[in-house]
Amino acid sequence: MKNKLSFIVAILGFVLFSCGQAEQTESYTLALPDDLEIEPPRTKEPPPPPSLAQQIDLKQVDESQTEEEQPVKISDEPKAVERKLIKNGRVGFQTEDLGKTHQRILSLTKKYNAYIADDETVKRYDQTEHNLTVRIPAEKFDNFLADVGEGVKEFDYKEINTQDVTAEYLDVQTRIKTKKELESRYLEILQKANTVTDMLEVERQLGEVRSEIESMEGRLKYLKNQVSFSTLNISFYKEVPYEGDSFVDRLGNGFGEGWQGLLMFIVGLVHVWPFLIIFGIALWLIRRFWKRRRNSTTV
Repeated sequence: MKNKLSFIVAILGFVLFSCGQAEQTESYTLALPDDLEIEPPRTKEPPPPPSLAQQIDLKQVDESQTEEEQPVKISDEPKAVERKLIKNGRVGFQTEDLGKTHQRILSLTKKYNAYIADDETVKRYDQTEHNLTVRIPAEKFDNFLADVGEGVKEFDYKEINTQDVTAEYLDVQTRIKTKKELESRYLEILQKANTVTDMLEVERQLGEVRSEIESMEGRLKYLKNQVSFSTLNISFYKEVPYEGDSFVDRLGNGFGEGWQGLLMFIVGLVHVWPFLIIFGIALWLIRRFWKRRRNSTTV
């Protein structure tokens, strides 16, 4: 009996050992079918480069972002900004000697490296007036004005105006820099153009940018000139006593003016002679008509 149980246990152990070896062999000898193809992993293809027209649109978008959406850079140490000021003024006073005052102002322009922009003399019946427009270096404006006022008892008027154009000055400078960068990018695109249509489109955009640059450079040049040189309008005059004409002079003037009036009247009649003839004929016809009508009524 014991032998039978030992035999049965041995058989069961052998069967279990055989099943384990079979499972292990199948797991390592698994083969793939011959007709099965495994595709390699696909790589993402880069997008095609943008066309020239799309590049122009991208440049325009970059330009608008550059001009309108520029990030504000905040530095830890704020830089001092030089103020751009335009200083102008006007003064008026009376003088006893026009020639001497005029020469003194001319000598002051040489002293302060200024120049005369306008020089005018006006004569009236009771005074003679001299008007000067002087451009003076901005840093010497106050000293020049003080020297002009030496010897003047009282100014009829004295006005000094100062305009701060710092914001506009810096804004124009920034816009010029941005437009020049855009111009360089358009030139790069123009070199890559392959068709006439693309070349014409880029050149059109390039012409508009250059026109804007020239306009802004002109404005910046004007601001620089106004900031560098101040303007002072000087008006000085001298009273002249009015001497009336004598009776004989006025009588002669009256005869002369009367004769001139008579001549003008005659010339006027000559100009309207056709209308006088037409008016005379119409008056004669009306008188004749009324005369006939009155005679018929009497009969």
